[in-house]
Amino acid sequence: LHVSEAMDEKSFSGASSAHAAKYDAVVEVTGSPAGLKLAAALCRPMGTVVLKSTCAAGEEFNAAPFVIDELRVVGSRCGPIDRALELLSLKAGGDYGEVSAEMVKPLGVEKYVTKVFPLKEAGEAIKCAAEKSTMKVQIVCSDR
Repeated sequence: LHVSEAMDEKSFSGASSAHAAKYDAVVEVTGSPAGLKLAAALCRPMGTVVLKSTCAAGEEFNAAPFVIDELRVVGSRCGPIDRALELLSLKAGGDYGEVSAEMVKPLGVEKYVTKVFPLKEAGEAIKCAAEKSTMKVQIVCSDR
């Protein structure tokens, strides 16, 4: 969905009637107050707005759509990706120079992944992710 299709500046919510309150989850990536307002308007009641950027424009924030529609807001912490990948690659008993092996505690995120799918099975991955027993699914996009 392109944002221009979803917008209707004449509507109260800012969303076109064809797309207003139609989506279970909306990812907001603009970091703008207008983007956040549109994301809330596109999300169905009790849906999820995922914030992938910080909205720091200093404008007034209207919490009413989030409260009235009981929207869940999920943030994604930003930071240095190279350091995050380094931490994810730690293995117990590895050689980490001056740091003793006992001090290195791997994050062990594998235990949170219910199932891994290749990209060509993305549809099955989404079905799996919708099951109550699923914590996380991983979709592998390359052979690396």
